[in-house]
This record gives sequence, structure tokens and C-alpha cells, in this order.
Amino acid sequence: PPPARRSPELRPRSARRSPAARSPPRRDPTPPRRSDGPPARSRSRSGIPSQPKTAVQMGEAGGFESVTANIVEAKARHDGGKNFQAEIIFAMGTALGGSGRARTMCIRGPYRPEHDAAQEDADKLVEVAEKEGIQKVREVATSLKRGRVR
Repeated sequence: PPPARRSPELRPRSARRSPAARSPPRRDPTPPRRSDGPPARSRSRSGIPSQPKTAVQMGEAGGFESVTANIVEAKARHDGGKNFQAEIIFAMGTALGGSGRARTMCIRGPYRPEHDAAQEDADKLVEVAEKEGIQKVREVATSLKRGRVR
């Protein structure tokens, strides 16, 4: 039989663990809260006027310079059949920060088993974009996705 263990109280003082050998106490799992509001930042000293901060302020009144539609092949259906999807790509102008790269945004339509149905979605979304703007395109795309799959 294995030798009986003695309780820690019965150990001689020299055999007890020193505070340095113990594991550190557990920390509170929640990080410390920061004060409300953004962190303080120093002001820019450059004489450059501030650039627009949102996509809607860039480009034309609709919030974009141009809009194009593509039909792409989407994830396959469970039975292995093909799916197609309309992608509406908005060009917003140059990116913030002066990198010179064009800023774009993509809104996708629902999955469709037929290419023609996806093309109809693309045509509808482009028409809405040209008449009513990006926000309305998002709403129409969402309503198409919630509708019955054709």
C-alpha cells in the first residue's frame, strides 16, 4: 500500500511552499473599464483641410461615382447544382488617407439557381442604385434575400 500522506498542517515549516513557489492569484476575467468617450488625441498640425469621413460624403449626391453589376457563381446547392448571385459594385472615389486607391463597396443579391434570375436581380438593383442610392439598394437586396428562392 502507498504511504499515507500527511496534511499540510503537519508538515515541518521547511517543507511548506514559499510564497514565490505558489501560482499567482486568479485575475478577474473582465478587463478594466475605460472611461466613456474616445481616447484623447493630439490635433494634426498640417494645414490640410479635413477629408470627408463617410462614403455618402464622397462622390456625387448618391454617395458613389459609378455602379456596375456582375453575375458570379456562388456556393453550390446541396444537390450539387450551380447557384448564381448578383454583385453590385459601387465606386466611391479615392480611399481616405491619400493612398490613391479607388474605394469600392459590394452589395450582393440572393442565390439563384438560374443565371437569368440573378441577372434580373442585378438589373433591378442597378436601377434602384441610380434612382434612389445605396441605402435603398441595401433594403431591396435584403427584401430579395428574404423572398422565396426562384
